[in-house]
Amino acid sequence: MHPAPVDVIVPVYNEEAALPAFHRRLTGLDLPVRPIYIDNGSTDGSLRLLHSFAGAVVIEHATNEGYGASLRDGIRRATAERIVIIDADCEYPPEAIPEMVSRLDRADVVYASRFLEPQQTRMGWLKVFGNRVITRLFNLLFHQQLTDLYTGAKAFRREVVADLPMEQNGFEHVLEVAARLARAGRRFAEVHVTFAPRATGVSKMSHLSETIKYMYYLGRYALTLDRGGR
Repeated sequence: MHPAPVDVIVPVYNEEAALPAFHRRLTGLDLPVRPIYIDNGSTDGSLRLLHSFAGAVVIEHATNEGYGASLRDGIRRATAERIVIIDADCEYPPEAIPEMVSRLDRADVVYASRFLEPQQTRMGWLKVFGNRVITRLFNLLFHQQLTDLYTGAKAFRREVVADLPMEQNGFEHVLEVAARLARAGRRFAEVHVTFAPRATGVSKMSHLSETIKYMYYLGRYALTLDRGGR
């Protein structure tokens, strides 16, 4: 029996140096994947590279519309019953995708966690601290047991996100989707991944300002979302 196809949604912004290795690793998996790349107004050679990848779907944003806008457009284009979101910088190993997808047999959404098992993390302490504070507050307010809310790799059953309202265009999209899914009673699971800091390029996130923004939206969604996640 052949495994079911998987749509892999990959937001891209100036990742020319990382894309060849990422695409090679992704398409080398023992899993039928269809990459859906969303180029978010890259100013380097990312878009040219994306169009050279045989079998890849490429969505072009003329300007930088934001991380959330990219993921929203990718989800709308997806047709497979299993959807994976992963960053293109190889910080999260594409090789984790088969395990994430397999866990969807028992869960609605699967997060790749950098903190599920003890490890010698190579992340900055401030980034680790901020993630853990936000994750614990999220767990408290939304009755979950996640260890890594702001992971850059996750898998979904298509039916749980196909009609989910998604309003946020920036990195706060991550919190919005998690909050709506939690309120809708969806089942979360996690798999452990070994985090490898990017070898090329720079992070697109300003962690201090984003943490402040996350705190605001965390309170907002805790107070306003109904049990259907709306």
